[in-house]
Amino acid sequence: MATDPELPDTELAAVFATPGVRPAQVLVEQVYEPVASASSGIWRVSSGSNTAILKLVAHSRGGHPNWRSGEDSAHWYYWRREVLAYESGLLESLAGGLRAPTCRLVAPRADGSVALWLEDVRAPPATTWPVARYGIAARHLGQMQGEFASGREIPDADWLSRDWLRSYLLQRDGDLALVDRTGVWKHPLLGSRFAQPPTERLRAMRRDQPRFLAALDALPRTLCHLDLHPANLFGGNDDTTTAIDWSFVGAGAIGEDAGNLVPDAVLDFHVAPAHLDDLYETVAEGYASGLRDAGWHGPDTSVRLGMAATIAAKYAWIAPAMLRALSEDRADLNRRAIAESLEWWAPTIAFLLDRADEARALT
Repeated sequence: MATDPELPDTELAAVFATPGVRPAQVLVEQVYEPVASASSGIWRVSSGSNTAILKLVAHSRGGHPNWRSGEDSAHWYYWRREVLAYESGLLESLAGGLRAPTCRLVAPRADGSVALWLEDVRAPPATTWPVARYGIAARHLGQMQGEFASGREIPDADWLSRDWLRSYLLQRDGDLALVDRTGVWKHPLLGSRFAQPPTERLRAMRRDQPRFLAALDALPRTLCHLDLHPANLFGGNDDTTTAIDWSFVGAGAIGEDAGNLVPDAVLDFHVAPAHLDDLYETVAEGYASGLRDAGWHGPDTSVRLGMAATIAAKYAWIAPAMLRALSEDRADLNRRAIAESLEWWAPTIAFLLDRADEARALT
């Protein structure tokens, strides 16, 4: 567990609107223990009925090997990117129904870290949403991204990520040979699910990854969140959706964020696999409607290509990771008992392969 954060009097006075005076009583509750190395912790800080979120951002060489930050502004996980996105005013300027939390204070500290004091968003998280609410969030996303796709210029700032997906995939490019191990496919937890292991289709999905990435390169550019995961989305009414954690924000393709949202919702146990196809169609329709709301008049096939190509390129590692966990007799996968995880993961494989076929057809 992360220790309680330092709470300098100057920061508390600025955030809780008592200039020069530290609030008499301050309560601290950790709301997220970080895995990624650029976050030292996230806490809810309360003074009476007034609350704020403190996110302490710092570069570290520790953390999970797949989520280690970099010092170069061009790094896929540049540690100061979210700080600069707030300082620049970019996140306050988002149009449509998608918004970022209001930033109440950016406070550099003597140890080189930066304290981000943010609005405490109390709307229901997407981890609790029905499928229909994902469609509303997708429409809000399309409204925001449609403005950029229709002509609003993406800032020419060196700290904004570019070609993010290619860099991310370098962290996930192992274990492909496992798909050829027929013995693993006969494991008792998998054998009944895959009478014929989809070995060649899985190899083709990975082999065609450059083709999928090239298809994304050819689509209209927009401003992307690039980690549009259910745990990062909040919304209770139909008017707005709030997205947190803008650590990867940068230029990307239309459909890239919308595509990312769908598999993550199932792989991380928020939407049941039985609703996966419905979720995909609901997000695609909502997103296309939002783009049109913003004045973008491109073909719906571009939306489908952006979503399908993102899914096919980004999630080629899922089946190999599943097979590795079984081959090593692990007790868990993605922080759940492996038998339970496979109830969610195994049904996604056909969906991912179908998205690869869809992306090929659309190119």
